Amino acid sequence: MTPGRAAAASLPSMVTKNDFSPAEWSTLRNTQFLVGFATVMAGASGLGTVKELFSLSQGIIENQSSGIPLIRDLTTTSEMQEAQNSLRQSLGGVQAKPTGDDLRRRALEQVQASMTCLDQHCNAEEKTAYCRMLYGIAERVANSAREGGFLGFGGTQVSEGERSFLNDLRNALQLEQVRRA
Repeated sequence: MTPGRAAAASLPSMVTKNDFSPAEWSTLRNTQFLVGFATVMAGASGLGTVKELFSLSQGIIENQSSGIPLIRDLTTTSEMQEAQNSLRQSLGGVQAKPTGDDLRRRALEQVQASMTCLDQHCNAEEKTAYCRMLYGIAERVANSAREGGFLGFGGTQVSEGERSFLNDLRNALQLEQVRRA
C-alpha cells in the first residue's frame, strides 16, 4: 500500500444516518427544530414570528449543501417533515400551545442528549459542524425580525429573551466563539 493510501485508509469515515439507532437519529433530527422553536418563543413578536419561522426553515434548508454527510442527512426535506411530525406529537398535537419556558427547557435538554450521541459516534469535525448548525439556526431566527416595536419600527433586533437563550445554547454546545457551519 502506498503512503497516500495508508493515510487515507486511517482517516475515520464520516457518519451518516445509518450509523445511529432510530432513537438517536430522532434526537439529532428534532433538536434543530426544537432549538429554532425555542428561539422563536424566546422573543415572540406577533408578525415577526412569521419571519422567524420562515427563517428557521431556511436555516435548515441552507445546510442541505453541507460538506458533512451527517448534516446533509439531517436536513433533507423528508427528515424535516419527520421532525415536524415527531415534534407535533411530542409537544401534544396540533392544538397544543407549549410555553416558551417549556420549549427552552426541552431544547436545551435535547441539545445535551445530542451532544452525548455525537460524542459516541462522531469525529470532532462532525460534532463541530452539528453545533455550528444548531447555533447558526438559532442566531438566524433571532436576527430575522425586530422585537418590541410597532409594525416593524423601533424595538431591538435581538430581544433580551433571545440573547439569553443564545447564551444558554452556546454554553450547552460548549462553543466559545461561534461561526456558522
